[in-house]
Amino acid sequence: MTAPLAQPIPDPNVVPPDVPPHIVPDQDRGALGSMLKTPTALARRIREDRDLPMVALQLLLGGLLCHAAYGFAMALFDSAGTAAMTAWKAPVIAVGSALLCLPSLYVFSGVGGMPISLIQTVTLGCSALAMTGLLLLGMTPVSWLFSVSTNSLRFVVIMNVVAWAVSIGFVFRFFRNLQFAPDGKKTAGIKWWLCVYVVVSLQRATVMRPLLGRPPVDAPRPKTFFLAHFTHCMKEAPRDASRHP
Repeated sequence: MTAPLAQPIPDPNVVPPDVPPHIVPDQDRGALGSMLKTPTALARRIREDRDLPMVALQLLLGGLLCHAAYGFAMALFDSAGTAAMTAWKAPVIAVGSALLCLPSLYVFSGVGGMPISLIQTVTLGCSALAMTGLLLLGMTPVSWLFSVSTNSLRFVVIMNVVAWAVSIGFVFRFFRNLQFAPDGKKTAGIKWWLCVYVVVSLQRATVMRPLLGRPPVDAPRPKTFFLAHFTHCMKEAPRDASRHP
């Protein structure tokens, strides 16, 4: 009988190629941590409807805090008092847009062939708010720098719009990971909903104006469309605090 071959002693400093790296469960990261580090795992958790009330609450609170921080930084373009005012306006704009768009999210997803429950609808709305807030939080130091160092209203407005547009792009990327349907192709309803969410958010920001200056005390704010308001901002003179957007 032949003796068994001696097994080589494994080197503790070498990781075998077939051993996956350690992955922290998404429950241990928290909802915001999962969205930042493992968004695919969070999308799977929403798809599987696992403990979504707590997930939605964490995403909502975290997203509101992120929006508040960014609103404060960008409104330092005018003064600390204006920044404090915009710090609560920005979360109000975000949560108001999400609430207004929840019915359309529920309907669009069902009509598009990807029916979701009410709690999944709420969680998806909160995830859009949180993803936008996280990306804006990452841009907060940049927004602060230009807000306190330039008097160009046009540049500050464009910078903040671009930052917000980039964050919406990441929301679109997150929604692509949902794949409620087996073939992963029935997401047209949610994509159309995201267009509605963008338009509503822009109009909500217009309704809550001004964000970069103090509101006028002697004149009411007329009704206006967000494109008309943006065009008006591009024509404003720099550092006219009474007419900031």
